[in-house]
Amino acid sequence: MDVDFLDNGDVSNISAEEEKKEQQRKKTFNGLCASEWAELSRSVWNDVSSIRQKKHLVHGATFPEKLCHRLIKMYSKKGDLVLDPFLGTGTTVIAAIKSNRNAIGIELTERFFKVANESILEVLKSEQPNLFNEFFLGQYKLYNGDCCEVLKQFDDSSVQLTITSPPYADLIHKVLLDRNKYHKNSVFVNENNATTNLYSNDTRDLGNMDMEHYLNKVKQIMIELFRITKPGGYNAWVVKDFRDTKNKIPYIDLHSKIAAIGEKAGFKYHDLIIWDQNQHRKLVLLGYPSVFYVNQNHSYIVIMRKPK
Repeated sequence: MDVDFLDNGDVSNISAEEEKKEQQRKKTFNGLCASEWAELSRSVWNDVSSIRQKKHLVHGATFPEKLCHRLIKMYSKKGDLVLDPFLGTGTTVIAAIKSNRNAIGIELTERFFKVANESILEVLKSEQPNLFNEFFLGQYKLYNGDCCEVLKQFDDSSVQLTITSPPYADLIHKVLLDRNKYHKNSVFVNENNATTNLYSNDTRDLGNMDMEHYLNKVKQIMIELFRITKPGGYNAWVVKDFRDTKNKIPYIDLHSKIAAIGEKAGFKYHDLIIWDQNQHRKLVLLGYPSVFYVNQNHSYIVIMRKPK
């Protein structure tokens, strides 16, 4: 531990302060002291975005590892079980095992499941403990399948924290049509590194469903998540609202719809965090010159909690 020396050379105050923090950490469900707890309580995050790696371009809709680390630190403690039912390229599981948590990931699409497996194995290989390093890695298990079915295998009240980002119904189909037809050379595509691709042709894929069927499927998933979440456990969904102007729907408040479904399943709508992504996205001209729209350069992290 690095020690900053006081002017009078007395380090007893530092030791007393560290002891105080250790006592605080023992009292909290997540192992944080009071100052760490306060520091992580910001409601707007503008420091978790990162440059996409090659594996992220394969998927096109990933969230950064730093975001996962922060959620894991806030809502779980070492040894807890963290779940991602829409694993994608494996970010949640990687962050969990690096944070000394156990993890479960479920991914429907075989090519993403393969990327996740490879990415996690690379982490395990690079982070292996040695004689000079007491680094501990959490255990993990991955499932290739429909999370609606896989979740039924898990025990009641076994998961402390779910972190996930679901597909946004059939939005991806509309985005692809729009970009190929109207915005092939737009700033959004060329300068914001937008790399949207269809996830799969599987009818079980939420990304291939209209909104009505999508919300029904999310409801089924949320009911299972409520069952397997520990009393007092958390359920965090990274969600971006969107527009469907081609169908004359200016704004689809998806994060509120997700939260409402969570409440119907039994969760309490606990908190809302804004992930500010303006630093990594250039502004594009929308609706000019007749209708003014703002750029949606942010996502929401919907925090739900199972009552004790």
